[in-house]
Amino acid sequence: MQKLAKGLDELKNKNLLRRLKDFRPIEGMRAEYEGKQIINFSSNDYLGLSQHPLVKEKAQQAIQEYGASCSASRLISGNNPLFSPFEKALAQWKGKEKALIFPTGYSAAIGTIPALVGKSDLILMDKHCHASLWDGARLSQATIRVFGHNDVQNLKQILDRYTASYEKILIISESIFSMDGDVAPLAEMIELKERYEGLLLLDDAHAEGIVGEEGNGLASCLQVMDKVDVFMGTFSKALGSQGGYIASSALLIDWVINKGRSFIFSTALSPSSIAAACSALHIIKSESGTELRKKLKDNVAYFLEESPNSRLFFSPLIPILIGEEAKAIQVSQELEKIGIYLPPIRYPTVPKGTARLRISLTALHSTEQIDYLKGALKKCLE
Repeated sequence: MQKLAKGLDELKNKNLLRRLKDFRPIEGMRAEYEGKQIINFSSNDYLGLSQHPLVKEKAQQAIQEYGASCSASRLISGNNPLFSPFEKALAQWKGKEKALIFPTGYSAAIGTIPALVGKSDLILMDKHCHASLWDGARLSQATIRVFGHNDVQNLKQILDRYTASYEKILIISESIFSMDGDVAPLAEMIELKERYEGLLLLDDAHAEGIVGEEGNGLASCLQVMDKVDVFMGTFSKALGSQGGYIASSALLIDWVINKGRSFIFSTALSPSSIAAACSALHIIKSESGTELRKKLKDNVAYFLEESPNSRLFFSPLIPILIGEEAKAIQVSQELEKIGIYLPPIRYPTVPKGTARLRISLTALHSTEQIDYLKGALKKCLE
């Protein structure tokens, strides 16, 4: 225990100590935080669907009909009747034969990657991939090679050097990166994947609901959905619920059902979460979803002071690079004092020396709230 206490002291001295704080949503992007009202600019609920009346209604109905839990893993007694139709809808949305739902996006990553590759295989990962993808890669025991962030030329160099030495090649990337808000060079990555006969796993978590005609992600915008071997996503961002999934060929999904340990040995996602996510997906694909995406795009453009149509792709994630952890904490605390919730993002979430504030805009933010944020940032960063 003394070692644990010492370790916590070291984290505190390095400005890396984290603690949980009470946070209660009120309405829209307003919340109560440690006894005072604030505007939340850190939410991943990009379309505000966690608060949508129909999404909440469907979740409540599912509890009334099926109870609060599936009570076991899906292979034992937890394959609730809500799963199959939702998985079919997800597969259609992503242009794939089949989908598979996990309890979380994290469990989707650590279950799927080790099921696909092992000791005799090679994983190539973008330097800025999410921690869940890194953990899944390490659990696989495959050899891991890292290419520079969005650096297609570096990816090609690694493929040239190592491909012949391994049985299978798996390339892993996000579509919109969670900490940088930038977009992967997907078309170029697909070209390399095909040239070197590898597989491509694309984490679409921060693009889904946001980009694409039906909000179905980056590959949809580029008309290359059939070229991505495995899509990975989560219901905890734009779908306003909880849970994760993959979408791919029927053969690959059946393999993961049999080999994905986090799927096999985890209690299934709750009925209310399934129902909420399914309802959110229907909204995203509807005219209402189109309107919410337009509102979000307009908010992003307003914050960046540019035309809403100036980019083919857009991201609701806008990082404000600070650098030192102590400075990021200081700025965050100054913003909190004037009613803005924007916690610092620090190592190990981002590399040392790149601490930042990560603004997450949503369709529920008003122009007045965005104006207030812009003025506060200007004052606190002077």
